[in-house]
Parts: sequence; C-alpha cells; structure tokens
Amino acid sequence: MRLAVVAALCWLSGLLAPPPAVAADSGAAGSGAGLSAYVSVAGAPGDGEQALAAALTRRLSAIGVKQATAFEANIYDVQGTVRVTSAPGGKQTVTIVWVVFGPDGTQLGVTRQTKDVRKGSLDKRWGGAADAAAEAAAADIVKLLPH
Repeated sequence: MRLAVVAALCWLSGLLAPPPAVAADSGAAGSGAGLSAYVSVAGAPGDGEQALAAALTRRLSAIGVKQATAFEANIYDVQGTVRVTSAPGGKQTVTIVWVVFGPDGTQLGVTRQTKDVRKGSLDKRWGGAADAAAEAAAADIVKLLPH
C-alpha cells in the first residue's frame, strides 16, 4: 500500500514539475527563428480533424515553425474550426476558421477559408483536400506570427 502511494505521489509530482529550462527557452517569442506552434482542429467530419491538423503542422514545419504539444510553454496556438453547411446543386460549403493565439493567450489574428465541395465528399477521408486547405492557410497564418 505504501509503495502504491509513493508511486502515485512521484507520478503526480512529475506532472506538476515545471518543464526543463531548455524546453522553455526553445520557443521564446523574441527569437525570429525557433517559433513553435500547436495546431488543433474541431468540427470537421470524417478524419478531417486529424488530417487538417497534421497537414497544417507539416506545412508550418516546412516554413520554419516547429511542431509543439499543447503542454509546452512559449508556443503559438493555432485553432481551426470547421463548419459544413448545405449548398445548392448537390454541394456543401466548407468553412474553416483559423485563429492564432500568442504564447500569452492574446489573439493575434484570424484567417478564413471557404470552399464548395461535392456533398458527402469529406464524410470519411479528407486526403488531398486537407493538404490543399493547409497549404492555403499556412501562408496566411505565418503572416500573423512575429518575424
């Protein structure tokens, strides 16, 4: 019983301990290079949440913004929200709103994408649609980050 309590306390103290200084300094906002961002997406049908987040993370990495986890300090937070609505002619309108937050939680800006697609085409796999959306969004998102 004592061993279980000690193990639980050790595990809990590891969760509450501050990150090592090296990790905190790597994403400092003052350095033009070395920016880190965490990308999340909500509201997309099919595999859209995962596909869009992964595609945008890849695109941002290609232009120098490192991938981060939600638990790191001094990172930028890119939150995507997807909304799909009916459109005439057997189509759907897909709107993606990307909101970029600074390390201190301040909203730096918003970029919006809208595209009509064949109805149901994104209900399962996004594939190339995620890559195309990420490519277009990355250019706008980078403009919102400090240089």
